[in-house]
Amino acid sequence: MLSAKALLALLRETNEAVIFFALKRLVDLMDTFWCEIAADLPLIEELQESESLSLKTRKLAALVTSQVYFHLGAYDDSVHHALQAGEAFDGMERSLFTDTILSRCIDQYIEQQKQEEQKEGELKKVDPRLETLFLNLTKQWVQNNESVEEIKELVGLTILSRRIDFLEIVLKQCLKRGESSDILNFTFNTANVLLRDIGFRRKILRLLAVLYTEGAATMDYFSMVQCLLFLSDTSSTANLIRGLIKAGDTMMAYQLAFDLFEHGSQDFLSILVKNLEGDSVITNSADNGASLAVSATPAAGNVEEASMDPAQSVPQPALTTEVDPIQRNLIAVLCGEVTSKLYLKFLYSRCVADVHILNQIKKRIDTKKSLLHNATVMANALMYSGTTIDGFLRDNTTWLARADYWAKFTATASVGVIHRGHTGEAMKLLDPYLPKGSLPALPYQEGGSLYALGLIYSPLGLLRDHKVVDYLMENLRKYSDKAPMVHGASLGLGLAAMGLQDENIFDTLFTCVTGSDAVGGEGAAVAIGMLHMGSGNFSVISSLKNVASEEMQKEKVIRGACMAMALINLGRENEALGLANELLESGEPWIRLGGCFVIGMAFAGTENTTAIGRLLQVTVKDTSDDVRRNAAMMVGFLSFRDPALCLCLVRILVDSYNPHIRYGVAMALGVCAAGTGSSEIINVLWEMKDDLNDLVRQGVLIALALVMTQLTEYENSKVKEFRQLLDAKIGDRRETLCIKLGSILASGLLDCGGRNCTFALHRDRHRMDKAVAGMFFFTQYWYWYPYVYMVSLAMLPTCFIGLNDKLEMPEYTFLSNAPPHHYAVPKSVLQEKKEVKLFGVQAVVLSTTRKEEELQRQRRGKQSLHETESKENTKAATGSAAANEGPNAPGADQKRVSNAEADGKSDPHDTSCEILHNPARVTAHQFAFISHTVNGRYVPLKPNPIGVCLLKDTMPNLGEQKLIVAIDPDDKDAPPPEPFMYS
Repeated sequence: MLSAKALLALLRETNEAVIFFALKRLVDLMDTFWCEIAADLPLIEELQESESLSLKTRKLAALVTSQVYFHLGAYDDSVHHALQAGEAFDGMERSLFTDTILSRCIDQYIEQQKQEEQKEGELKKVDPRLETLFLNLTKQWVQNNESVEEIKELVGLTILSRRIDFLEIVLKQCLKRGESSDILNFTFNTANVLLRDIGFRRKILRLLAVLYTEGAATMDYFSMVQCLLFLSDTSSTANLIRGLIKAGDTMMAYQLAFDLFEHGSQDFLSILVKNLEGDSVITNSADNGASLAVSATPAAGNVEEASMDPAQSVPQPALTTEVDPIQRNLIAVLCGEVTSKLYLKFLYSRCVADVHILNQIKKRIDTKKSLLHNATVMANALMYSGTTIDGFLRDNTTWLARADYWAKFTATASVGVIHRGHTGEAMKLLDPYLPKGSLPALPYQEGGSLYALGLIYSPLGLLRDHKVVDYLMENLRKYSDKAPMVHGASLGLGLAAMGLQDENIFDTLFTCVTGSDAVGGEGAAVAIGMLHMGSGNFSVISSLKNVASEEMQKEKVIRGACMAMALINLGRENEALGLANELLESGEPWIRLGGCFVIGMAFAGTENTTAIGRLLQVTVKDTSDDVRRNAAMMVGFLSFRDPALCLCLVRILVDSYNPHIRYGVAMALGVCAAGTGSSEIINVLWEMKDDLNDLVRQGVLIALALVMTQLTEYENSKVKEFRQLLDAKIGDRRETLCIKLGSILASGLLDCGGRNCTFALHRDRHRMDKAVAGMFFFTQYWYWYPYVYMVSLAMLPTCFIGLNDKLEMPEYTFLSNAPPHHYAVPKSVLQEKKEVKLFGVQAVVLSTTRKEEELQRQRRGKQSLHETESKENTKAATGSAAANEGPNAPGADQKRVSNAEADGKSDPHDTSCEILHNPARVTAHQFAFISHTVNGRYVPLKPNPIGVCLLKDTMPNLGEQKLIVAIDPDDKDAPPPEPFMYS
């Protein structure tokens, strides 16, 4: 057909069948003759509105009209008429017209769904034509989509359109096909990443929790617990653990308890433990020791029936009650007692920190500068955090005694960082420094010891023994007139009672906020924030806001109250937005600073665009440098789950004229990428290290240390340069105190936890509240140096610790499919010096010697040529044997193990893998190369095991397991002699 004029002429006929035929043909020829058809567009629209025609014909006319408008580029009109076409518009047909109309219809539907949920009743409801189209399309797609990728697209569509009913249909259909795990996990990640609406996110997670339980063929306990954690559903979590214990699956219950401690908030853990405590007890007879499980709170009916039983008149043996050992272990795991003990032993035994770095710093700094003295003490605490190794302090007691006033406070508190988690010996360790009523008060030393006590107890998820809290409360009341002791006791109390929300503790601390001096008031206010962390308690926030708003209020008290309000709103998201806006509108810069804090903590890790935009607006518009600096810094807290996003947001601010903004940007990059080793962020910070402002350079050095923690020279060549840079700046007499302070702190951060820890603010997309709070306090060292120690809350040991069903460590080996030197610890300072001394001077080579060596090489080349010809004849015979020894052959891992063991005796750089023994140091990047297929007896209970993991014994018939009695250092043999030059 060369023209559509004949068909257009038929549209003027009175016979409906003729008109219908013409419209049908025009639909088929539209792509070719749309220009001619567009000339008669008014006629087609008249047919669409004609009441004399049937509904089917009018809908076909609407489809033709929609196609004409589509070719004319009027997409909104095209969508309007396509919706009027109804079933005449086939959404399953694949064409440019159909895809364009569907995409625009879906966008409109999603937008109308959002508006209806945001302002229900104010705006008109969703267009029923859109609703009908969406329903029909979804039903057809559910039936026709077969591949996993298509189903994932459909899941994303239902989530964006907020149709939980269709999402349920899609997921249940996937369960019937046996594709449950992949699709359910994809839905879980999509809901957590894309959704900003907490309410709708909870609905999806609730649906997933049900499907994980009822729909899947094999229950995915780990994913289900992740859902329950996000929902904060302690009741369902407790029921799940109870069910596992009753079913005899104790190992799974223990593993879930370890995961809950790692990811759960203080409030969640406390409610869960209360729910599980007293579930069951064991009643032992005094005569024969028989035991049986009974209910902790028997029903009244059972008691009556027992009293009516004639057998009860016979004297019974005395009964003693004790807690079920499984229940006791479970509670200990949930409270963090087991994990903290395991980490403590691991960090002590595997500590490879280099004390010579500290000795060099001590020798190079000016002893008259108390700031550098204080920085060295803090670097030592960070370097040996959690290892209980305080040899540097014991060996330098005279040098340490030079600390005075608040420097003495900080030096004493460093003991708490070093012995972090050593709760069993806390009072004994700190006894020489703790306050004693019979002796004259040493407020700075004793205040530091109270702070140290809180740091020791900080790793526990839930404090069951309140003796330490009572002790700190007693000292807080007793020495309320001494600011250092009030400050230290308050910080210690906040750390030990974090998340308890105890009213008596709050009353005592609030009295110190209003009645103490500036330093004591700040510490007490901060402690209130830790006490009610994440609770969103309105009355506590109101009290703190009133204190901060008082006339002539001290700057430190205002700042402490603002930090406390931020911690109370940790993770509250939109609930805290009103408070943040109220604080940001204040005329007092310190209160506006609190508004930035509240946004940073409330939306920590959410990447919320509204919150990020508000912070960036404050960064460029506020008149206070303190507010602008901290606003830029808080962007890092919002985006720590996606460091690339933070880099994209603040990249333009790197060149800001204001040094405070540049400092804030550097710290934001350090916070968001802490422990990640991101090369992009390292490159940006590396360019900033030569900034003209000393404060900016200090922040850059600290940020680089946070990012480069546990990074090796193999992963990034700048690591060695950075260590050399720190060493040079510490020893350079021309450098300012500001730069030296940053360099010393960076040295401690770089080797934190004996080189066995990294910094982590989240794990498995779960925000770690304690770690976020600790990093938040650390960024405020600008105002108060003792806050540096709070960064220990964000330190996470990088290890694998395998346990059996009795929570004991069996002998277990696994494979690292990476050469050992790729993730090895750096060489010590003395070792590097000896290597430089030994190999640094090259011997002089004469020209005659070079000529002789060249002749020898030529002779060896001719000889090897003849040998090659003879070897080629033997390749065919050995080819078939080599084919059976490929990397994918059965037992390949065991062969690699034997090769690794053989190579390890010669040169570690030649090995392609490494055998690791339980417990083992495994860096964050090394986990990707770990294989657990070496040991035939034990299998990790969870996929991709990290940290503490239960090991399932697949061969119990082999007898008792070989247990590791004590964690010993790796190097049991005597070290080889040092290299030397014979003379």
